Amino acid sequence: MSPLNSKETYKSFCKKGFKDAVNKSKDHIRIEFWYEGKLTRSRTKFSHNGQELNDYLIREMSKQIYLTKKEFVPFAKCTLSEKEYIEILKKQSII
Repeated sequence: MSPLNSKETYKSFCKKGFKDAVNKSKDHIRIEFWYEGKLTRSRTKFSHNGQELNDYLIREMSKQIYLTKKEFVPFAKCTLSEKEYIEILKKQSII
C-alpha cells in the first residue's frame, strides 16, 4: 500500500469531528473524536514533522480510532463519511 500524506489525512479527520486534544505534545499533534458534544475513546496522533503514514502507522492509527485498516484508508481519503464512521463506532459500542 502506498503511504498517505499526513497533512491531508489530518485535514480529513478534522472535517469528520476530530479536534485537537487539550494536552499538547512537542512531537505530536493529538486529536480526539467528539460526538454530540462528548469526547469519545477514539483518538490518535500525527507527527509534527509531516511524516508520511506508512503501512505500520496506518495499522496503528486504525486501531486507535476503531477502524480496520481497510476502512481507515477510505476514511482518510474522505470516501468514508462521518455518518458512516459513527455507525461503525455504534456497532462496536464505542459511542
